[in-house]
Amino acid sequence: MKSNRWRLLAAAVVLTLLMPAFAACGPTPEPETVIQTVEIEKIVVETVEVEVEKEVVVTKEVEVEKEVVVTKEVEKVVVVTATPEPRPEGPVEMRVGTTFMLDTTNINVSWTSWGIWRLIYDSIVETAGMGVYRPGIAKEWSVADDGVTWTFKIREGMTFHDGSPLTANEVAWSLNWMINVGNDSLSYLWWNLTDVTALDETTLQITTGTPVGNMEYLLFWAFIVPESAWGQFDNYDDMSAFSGIEAMVGSGPFKVTDFVQDEYLILEANEGYWQGKPSVDKLIFQQYATEDAIVQALLAGEVDVVELVPGTAVPTLLSKDNVKVEVMQGHALDTLAINSHEDGTQPESLNDPIVRKAIEYAIDRQKLIDVAYLGYADPGKTMIAPSLIDWHNADIDYISFDLEEANRILDEAGYVDSNGDGVREWSDGSPLEYRLMATEGASYARMLEIISDGLALAGISAPPTLLDFDSQAALAYEFDFDMNMWYWGMDIDPDFGTVIFTCSEREGWGWNPNGYCDEHFEELYVAQATETDFEKRLEVVLEAQEQIYNDRPWIVLVYPKNISAYRSDRFAGFGPEAKYLLGKWSLLQVEPVY
Repeated sequence: MKSNRWRLLAAAVVLTLLMPAFAACGPTPEPETVIQTVEIEKIVVETVEVEVEKEVVVTKEVEVEKEVVVTKEVEKVVVVTATPEPRPEGPVEMRVGTTFMLDTTNINVSWTSWGIWRLIYDSIVETAGMGVYRPGIAKEWSVADDGVTWTFKIREGMTFHDGSPLTANEVAWSLNWMINVGNDSLSYLWWNLTDVTALDETTLQITTGTPVGNMEYLLFWAFIVPESAWGQFDNYDDMSAFSGIEAMVGSGPFKVTDFVQDEYLILEANEGYWQGKPSVDKLIFQQYATEDAIVQALLAGEVDVVELVPGTAVPTLLSKDNVKVEVMQGHALDTLAINSHEDGTQPESLNDPIVRKAIEYAIDRQKLIDVAYLGYADPGKTMIAPSLIDWHNADIDYISFDLEEANRILDEAGYVDSNGDGVREWSDGSPLEYRLMATEGASYARMLEIISDGLALAGISAPPTLLDFDSQAALAYEFDFDMNMWYWGMDIDPDFGTVIFTCSEREGWGWNPNGYCDEHFEELYVAQATETDFEKRLEVVLEAQEQIYNDRPWIVLVYPKNISAYRSDRFAGFGPEAKYLLGKWSLLQVEPVY
């Protein structure tokens, strides 16, 4: 039940003082009136009615040679509690419309869908907003004076969805197992953890090789998995083949009951969740082919929530009384990756810094925002979004849209159109023709068209190609592309924004599908990961952003707003966590509208 607070200014006390007569012939003094204004804080619960009655209490005291009459205005609050409406019979179901759910049922080989995973699994440390950490499986923690020994107190009485216990022993087993057997997308985070031990059932001790300044962040990504499900695997190959609902056993507020790839995912409330059972009994994710189809489903009442709404749909949704639109400042990016791998298939001309600089000059970011996002985005600059506040480097001399300058620097560098076909050539006669690709979707189609048109006006040919995500990703990780537009869901700590440009993450399906590798940048990554002094770490992160901006393995196009919408005639009480309407802490606050 929610409460509203407001303050009432009341002239609560009026004191009238009647002074005694001084002499028989003297004038009678005027009564002195003192008015005090005080603040009264009144809390009124939404489901109650409040009646205010006023009583006037007069007290008369007679003393020698004076008479004092004190008048008090007393505010008496009578609270009448309304009988709560009964909960409707049957389970409370929430349906969520999406164009993508899960890339796999095995969290240890997953690269996406972190919002859904957080509903199924708990982490040692959780977050409730932009860089704000809160207790999770660990209710408190501390670091010793040596800077490398961390102690975490684990909650008592927790269990996994299969009923097996979740104590410090299971937390230690899970983290050690993920480090040693493997976790495709997350194990890079824990390279500095040298020992993870359960001292007893409620005490976890972690030792690092060197001090770290972002331990909470590292453990925010430690999704604890049960030995009862994963203890059967002692090697990566067998582990990575494990799939199905039996692989999706966590300890989070929801547990998986059914899943059909590309169709639906059904989660049910965890009755024994340590924060209490969610009010939503069943959470159903339904997959649709297009963004427009999801919006229509919301309007028709087929779904209750759409977490990622295209900006072009916002005006329509805002016009509906029973739809609530939430616009949140996230830290995601739309980027244009330029193949930077030394063994990539990109033309040699694309490795020229002048060509890359001209490409950025030819991109009209504001047009991308106006057309593809209908204004619900900000111009992109570095890989660390402004929403991370201090971590964002706002002092870089950014390039803005300037076709005249794009053409000037290409002319100066000797890139000319010798045959009059509208496309410039390199010194060896090869044209500046590049492959430009993105994931299928109406918004990306508009963006690619704008980028392609701008490049054409600078004498660069880049016809757009839309691919399904699997095909696009396969080309990216084989470094068989020229320019690739990619959406990145960045993170609350700058560690992720820097690791995605490290050499080791180019291997396999790592976090570096742009192919960039630089020795000095490697040093910067390690420095930011091990520096405990905030100001010194900040200096490193700012320098890393400047290097990536100038080398341009990426051109950050826009920082899109996170736009979500829901049926306000069905649910209320969402608490958006900076970027996710369906975040764990948000969903735990939701109540059905009766």
